[in-house]
Order: sequence, then C-alpha cells, then structure tokens
Amino acid sequence: MGKVFSMAALTAVWVILAEGLTWRNVLTGLIISTIALFFIAKFLPLKEISNVNFYKLATYPFYLIGQIYLAGFHVIKIILSGPKVDIVTVPTKIKAEALKIILVDSITLTPGSVLLELNDDKITLLWIRDKKSPNDPKAAEEQLKAKLERRLLKAQKP
Repeated sequence: MGKVFSMAALTAVWVILAEGLTWRNVLTGLIISTIALFFIAKFLPLKEISNVNFYKLATYPFYLIGQIYLAGFHVIKIILSGPKVDIVTVPTKIKAEALKIILVDSITLTPGSVLLELNDDKITLLWIRDKKSPNDPKAAEEQLKAKLERRLLKAQKP
C-alpha cells in the first residue's frame, strides 16, 4: 500500500510540475516514479531511518528557515558589538543517527556556528559569541542547538 501511495504522490507532483493533466504526463509520471522508487529501495538504507517519524519532520525545513534568519540577525548584532570565537562541545539527546545528522547540518546552516566533530552523543562546534559574554557551555548549548534539537526530538520514534 505504501508503494502505491508513493507512486501516486510522485506522479501527482510530476503532473503538477508538467502543468497539464494529459495521459502522456500521467504515463511519464508513472514511469519516472517507478524508476525513482526502484532506486530508493535499492540505495536508501531504510532500516537506519525507520525510527524517524517523517510526518512530524515534514514542517522542520520551514522551522529551520526561520531559525536561520533569527541566527543571522543575532550574528550581525554580535559582529557589530565585537565577536569572540570559541570551540565548545555540547551533548545531544537524539538517538536516531539520521536525526543527529539533520541536527548537525542544521547547526552548520545557521550563521555563527560550524560543526567540527560529531562523536556519539557529543557535538563539537566552532561558534561566534559576544566577547563580553562568558564562555559558558550551557549558554552555547541553548543558543546553538536547543531549539532545533527539541523540534527534532518530536520526530524521533521511541
């Protein structure tokens, strides 16, 4: 049932992008979706992402875009007041490997931080902070990953 739904959804997306409901567009969409699903089944490690709830993860990209803009304004403020660069290691509560990767990629996408290392449940980051603020790992954890992690934890299956 899942493959039929996936094929129908991909075909519908193709028809929408082709801007016409013709038998050729539907047939082309069915062929392309069959090929896409074949490659997904062959190369995508579904066992490794089986503990992720994709319905709860669907709105995450929109949330991330908002966080990128907020972090950008925060970094502009830091740069204007005087920046200090530090390396900090913060823990993560996320157990699903796929969600950890999404988290560290999200942290790197937000201005003001770069991933240096992901080691089990520890994330080492290079981050920019206000030179007047203390080098507090808890403050770094809250600023760099807490909101993103809370959002991703909702998508993690128990």
